[in-house]
Amino acid sequence: MQLRTYGCPQSAVPSIAALVLATGLAAATGVVQAQTLSPYSDFQAMTLADMDSLRVKLTYGGPQDYLLATLVIVKASAPASIARFTPYRREGFEYSNDDGPIGTSAASRQELKAIIDNVGSLPRVTDGGVDAKGYVSFALMSTAGGTTKVFESIVNDTTGRDLIAQVLAALTNNAEATRNVSLFGCDVAMMPQNLPVNVEGQVTVSFGGFRADRTVKAQFVGKVKVTNHSASAIPAPVTLVVIRKGGNARLIGDDGVTCVVDPPGVPFVNLNGVSGLAPGASVEKVLRFANPSQMKFDLEFRVFAGAGTR
Repeated sequence: MQLRTYGCPQSAVPSIAALVLATGLAAATGVVQAQTLSPYSDFQAMTLADMDSLRVKLTYGGPQDYLLATLVIVKASAPASIARFTPYRREGFEYSNDDGPIGTSAASRQELKAIIDNVGSLPRVTDGGVDAKGYVSFALMSTAGGTTKVFESIVNDTTGRDLIAQVLAALTNNAEATRNVSLFGCDVAMMPQNLPVNVEGQVTVSFGGFRADRTVKAQFVGKVKVTNHSASAIPAPVTLVVIRKGGNARLIGDDGVTCVVDPPGVPFVNLNGVSGLAPGASVEKVLRFANPSQMKFDLEFRVFAGAGTR
C-alpha cells in the first residue's frame, strides 16, 4: 500500500517546517508514558527471525490542518496494526495521525535489521529522548518472544534528516519503501539536503512519438532519449524530472517525486540505476501518461545525476 498524505501538498512543506520551528510543538522535558519504553539496545540484540514481529513507525506530530498519514514499515505480508504502540504514548506529543489511515511499506527481514543497525549510528536517536522542538516520532515495536517492547525517540528537523537518510540507506533496493519514506520525509521537511549534480549542460533531451495508446483507454505514450554530448562520463543514476505544462495528465510508473531539487513536487524517473552514461552514449525510456480528461499538455525536462536527494 502506497503512503498517501492528506491535505499536505509538497508546496506546503516550507510553511509547515517554519511553523514547527516557531512554535516548538513537541513533548517537553518531564514527559511520562503509561508503559515503560525499552532501550534501543534491546532491538539491536534481536535476531533476523525476530524481525517478523517488528514495526517501524514514523509519526508527524507538529502543527497541521489535515491528516498526514503515519508510515509503518513491516515485513512483507504482515499487518500494519499499531495498537500496541498506544499504551506507550508520551504526554505532550500529538499522536492523532496514528488514529487515521496508515501508510504501509513492506520490507524484508534483512532490510528491517538494516534499519535498526543504520539508525544505531545516531546517538541522538538511540538515546530515546526528545529533541528540542522535535515534531516527528520514530518508534520501534516488537513482540518477539511473546513480550511487547517499544522504543521511541522524538526528533527535530536536524536529527530527522540524519534519521531519514539512514532509513533510506537500509532500503536502497526496495523501490516502494524508498518512495514512501521519501514522501514522508519530504512532507515533514526532513529529507537529506545533499543535492545531485545538474547535468543539463552535458546532455541533449529529445522526446518523440507521442500518441494515444490504442490498446489502453485514456493513456498516452512517448519515448524520451537522453544523450551525453560531453567528454565526461555522467554518474548513475541519471534522473529525468518530468514537468507537465497544462492539463491534468499523470505520469505512470515514476520512481518518486522531487523534494529538494527544483521544481519540487513533480515526478521523476531514473533512466539507469547501476551504470553511468559514457561520453556519446544515450539512454531511452518510454513515458506513459494517464489522461482521462484528454486535455492537451506539454512537457519540460530537467536532468540530474549521481548520488543525492531528488
